[in-house]
Amino acid sequence: MIKKLTKDADYAVYQGRIIFRDGTTILGFTNSSVTLKFRGKSLSAVFTTGHNDTVNEPGLRIYIDGKAEKELVIKSAEYNEKPQQTVIASFGEEGEHEVRIVKITEAAMSYVGISDIETDGELLPVTKKEGRKKALFIGDSITCGYGVLGEPESEYTLRDEDGELSYAAVMARKMDWEAEWVSVSGFGMFVEYTGNPENIVPKIFAYQNWFYDKEMLTDYSEFVPDYIILNLGTNDSGPMTNDKNIRLGYLARYESFLYTLRMAYPDAAIICTLGTLAPGYYKYVDQVLQKVKKDGFENIYGLELPEHDVKNDGMASGHPSKITHEKDADRIISFMKNEGII
Repeated sequence: MIKKLTKDADYAVYQGRIIFRDGTTILGFTNSSVTLKFRGKSLSAVFTTGHNDTVNEPGLRIYIDGKAEKELVIKSAEYNEKPQQTVIASFGEEGEHEVRIVKITEAAMSYVGISDIETDGELLPVTKKEGRKKALFIGDSITCGYGVLGEPESEYTLRDEDGELSYAAVMARKMDWEAEWVSVSGFGMFVEYTGNPENIVPKIFAYQNWFYDKEMLTDYSEFVPDYIILNLGTNDSGPMTNDKNIRLGYLARYESFLYTLRMAYPDAAIICTLGTLAPGYYKYVDQVLQKVKKDGFENIYGLELPEHDVKNDGMASGHPSKITHEKDADRIISFMKNEGII
């Protein structure tokens, strides 16, 4: 039995800003996923991707019956030139099993297309877990989990990125939240890390996956978060250090983006945080928060995170280590509890 993946298929549950195109499900943003259930001995799928160089090949993690069992790197030549069925799960005896495919790398570098789901048995309806709180994580490379698997000074490669080890993913697991990511390495609120104003998260936020389709806007009603954790400013911090215009632009763009979020999600609690790789720059976030609160903005909070402790907790590819991500997750959760948000 071979079936296409469609938006309304009862044998699939999706998470993240996914694009459905001609029977193919496009996973882009960090930790976007599809969950399938089947009765049989095996399950396979056809995977495709873009024409990526080696360091930008996307990664998947496969969960079988709730346990992480394997990882796949989707290589352009191998998966595009001769698309074929790739076995995801295989058993010696027939039975009912649940498979979850998670894209652990980010949208900006590459995507993964999934199509032609095949089983020797039958696909079964998947029941989505209802009643969970929803969290939207907006950020840069830290929120993507970039570098978390790398050595302290590793050179760039997407192989060192694992979104499921990011502070955001740790928070979602601990709180049993349904979560969605809009995060991009190198991008900022007003400029990217080089000072380029074209590569910023507010620019791509309104799109389902701007890196795959620069025309398709997102439908905010499809995922309505209870909480928004906004962590942007690390990449702006360098360029704004000696440029007053960039500092002023950051303040103005941050304010306007908060109103974009409030328009899209009027009831969400917004938690604005910064500091892990940008010590001393949270003060600009606080300036914006004080202004919007004075103007009547409600249900918004600010939290300054400490700079990562390289000596005691290590560093990964110049980024926060796994230990730091776990500590930041606990810090944000504790803050939200203390403020009565959760």
